[in-house]
Amino acid sequence: MNPRYDAPQPEPRARKKTAAKLSFVIIVVLVLLAVMNPGKEDFGEYAVNHLEETLGGGLAGEITSMVAQPMVESFTIRENYILFSTFSIPDIQDGKTFIGDIKAKRKYLGLFKIIFIKL
Repeated sequence: MNPRYDAPQPEPRARKKTAAKLSFVIIVVLVLLAVMNPGKEDFGEYAVNHLEETLGGGLAGEITSMVAQPMVESFTIRENYILFSTFSIPDIQDGKTFIGDIKAKRKYLGLFKIIFIKL
């Protein structure tokens, strides 16, 4: 006798329940991704907060957020893929970016309005 075949097999109903639960969880996650797909405003807020962390907080941080967020939103290019978005902004580390090198871009992947991953 082979011990592998002697082990009790799960009932087909248990498999169906597990598959139904897994399908439900996947559908809920997909709906949440679609509903919470970030927009330019969300990315602008993230970019300004990241800039404030780099420069330090305080009064300069408040002035920076008032001026920088609309500017970041105007430079941002958003590609909407329903479940997530990608954002492209000019790479301003190099002074030549605004002079003629428009191809230098930073790309980010946005999920759930708060998660932005640099690509």
